[in-house]
Amino acid sequence: MRRRTSEEPKIKLEHDVEPKVKTEFDVEPKVEVKGVSITPESPFPGHMRPTPEECRAARDALAALHGEPGRHKLAELEEKTAAADSLHTHSQQTVLDSLVRTILSQNTTDATSHRAFASLKAAFPGEKGWAEVLRAPSGKVEESIRMGGLAEIKTERIKAILATLLEERGKICMEYLREMSDDAIKAELSRFKGVGKKTVACVLMFCLAREEFPVDTHVWRISKSLGWVPAKATRDTTYEHLNVRVPPDVRYDLHVLMVEHGKRCPRCASNGKPRKESHGDCPLVNLKELAARLKPQDV
Repeated sequence: MRRRTSEEPKIKLEHDVEPKVKTEFDVEPKVEVKGVSITPESPFPGHMRPTPEECRAARDALAALHGEPGRHKLAELEEKTAAADSLHTHSQQTVLDSLVRTILSQNTTDATSHRAFASLKAAFPGEKGWAEVLRAPSGKVEESIRMGGLAEIKTERIKAILATLLEERGKICMEYLREMSDDAIKAELSRFKGVGKKTVACVLMFCLAREEFPVDTHVWRISKSLGWVPAKATRDTTYEHLNVRVPPDVRYDLHVLMVEHGKRCPRCASNGKPRKESHGDCPLVNLKELAARLKPQDV
């Protein structure tokens, strides 16, 4: 797998600052993982949490509070921008669409990134839209996505991906990824500048229906507060650890529910300031007790 050698722009993003959460479960990581790992190994082999029972208890408790997420949670969210993006509904979403959507979601809210993607599609519509994005002056592309922030950087990265696809494959399309293994997809996408583990995992889970567990800032923060990872775990090592520990059958639901909970719960939100209205008392306080009552299951 090729590693990216160029340096990232020195921009302080939300996930660059580690949550200051200390728990009784803190342990020092025994393995330091750098770069992009595609092997199913935890960087914290001595950290045996979360257990499968904890994961299922958390999923059930959060679903009882916020509602069942379902496999079409993302489609429901995207209905808010369907009118502005009528030619590109979720059911018709291509792999490339999914990748660009996720790039646009970096360092902004879901609602804003959805508007930015709809605006981009409106400015460059039709089957030849991505080719037009590649040929267009960067300023025109930047203007269409400016509402999402970091327009210049995101435009540069999107154009680089489109140019690479055209040069290597003769057409601007990523549907070939559907036939590849998870590891091959991770290696393929990770070579692009600005496409990190969370972005790759989101494409795998939401677009390709693979059994991935993306770790965004909400999942990272809540996982540390529960002691599911050591206090010094980065977002990337948290991703690597949880994709070993979280049972595949609950990954989608647990991810969606933890993100929703992180936006609504005063106890679990960043700095105690939820972005959305609370749905009620935090059920994760009693997670250990809930997990202990469940029958053990294999991962």
